[in-house]
Amino acid sequence: MSKTEYNAVLFDLDGTLIDTAHDMIYALKEVINENNNDIRLSDEEMRNCVSDGSLGLIKLAFPSISTNTIKMLQNEFLDIYENNLCKKTMIFEPLDELLNYLEIYNIKWGIVTNKPCRMTLKLLHKLNLDCSYVISGDTLSARKPNPKPLYIACELMSITSENAIYIGDASRDIKAGKDAKMTTITANYGYIKHNDDPNIWGADFNATSPSHLSTLVKNLLGEF
Repeated sequence: MSKTEYNAVLFDLDGTLIDTAHDMIYALKEVINENNNDIRLSDEEMRNCVSDGSLGLIKLAFPSISTNTIKMLQNEFLDIYENNLCKKTMIFEPLDELLNYLEIYNIKWGIVTNKPCRMTLKLLHKLNLDCSYVISGDTLSARKPNPKPLYIACELMSITSENAIYIGDASRDIKAGKDAKMTTITANYGYIKHNDDPNIWGADFNATSPSHLSTLVKNLLGEF
């Protein structure tokens, strides 16, 4: 079997490329306090749900409320989060160096996330990440685990999905990547719940740390 020639790398955002947990947890704690919720959640419990986004975090903290109330609290969370965006958020080191590496060798890179577009673009701007290919959770009618966002990203890059690598920290990321016929890498250092086992998601590779991910990607690209 011939070696695959990769010409693009796509990243999930939260828990894969950037560490947003501190600011997401802060927003959730504010919603809990403002609504006099006496639930007790550890930072680790909240961190492990960050990849589920605002809806997942609200359901974690308010497990027994109505659909209408969930939507109201979700909007409250998003307002607080947006006003405190990037207070402690940062790119996972040394992935900033990996992005520089990709750009030096003209390897296209992009982001496919379920995070809302306004949050995604504002976050990238604050982190000075100049990304030309971004598909957010509300860019299309379909979201991960549907592979369509990944296919559209590849179309924008003018590449075939078989020649792309996709990296994420949730089962929906790996399912979307596999269904799009991409080479997949699980970011095991990301926001993974205790009852989730990333080893059964079927990714082609598992990265135990951001440094390990950087090495894996460079090895797959062939270390120019």
